[in-house]
Amino acid sequence: MTHWLEDAERDEQRKIHKPLKESAKIQDKIFRINQNYEANHQQYESFTSRLKEICERANNLPAEKKEPWNHIDGKAKESKLENHLYYFSTSQRFDKRVITKSFPFIKNQHFKHIRVIYFSISKEMGKAEIEVKEDYLAKTRLSSDDSSQVKDFIDDGLQRMDVIFLYNISDLNHELAFKILDWLVFKEDVKSLPFGEEHFKYKKG
Repeated sequence: MTHWLEDAERDEQRKIHKPLKESAKIQDKIFRINQNYEANHQQYESFTSRLKEICERANNLPAEKKEPWNHIDGKAKESKLENHLYYFSTSQRFDKRVITKSFPFIKNQHFKHIRVIYFSISKEMGKAEIEVKEDYLAKTRLSSDDSSQVKDFIDDGLQRMDVIFLYNISDLNHELAFKILDWLVFKEDVKSLPFGEEHFKYKKG
């Protein structure tokens, strides 16, 4: 049986070495991502540029052609992994009847329906990571005593998702860009996207 002093010293050594190990893992991941990008950047950047272009074309349509969405937001984002991260997002608003905690126990709830897709270079050669996210945000009332937001409904029955797929960079093409556009502007549901079980990496949340 070891002495408590030795145990305490050993714990402190682990605390010192853990950040070093994590840092080494991150640096290795960045190195592999950079290798992948060097080998496949032309296809990857061509695709993201194409997707940005057709999203801008959609944004330039007159208002009556942009229902139920209004604007597609698309841009590059900074990442500590230097993985050439891009995201595209849009939203629509709607009302839905939901069950509440108080009388009359049912009401019309206002929701913001958000669709987001992220693209980044994977550490796995020839692959891109694609995150597909669909969420619903409810407009909540303010509490009378502390001005905090209060959710007063029980369950909205809406299906949310946040899934990461591992996809071949070679398959990032013109056809996929238009499929993503159709999904972003609510003309198609998520089943229209060509990301299947064979591409599944993990589910977030």
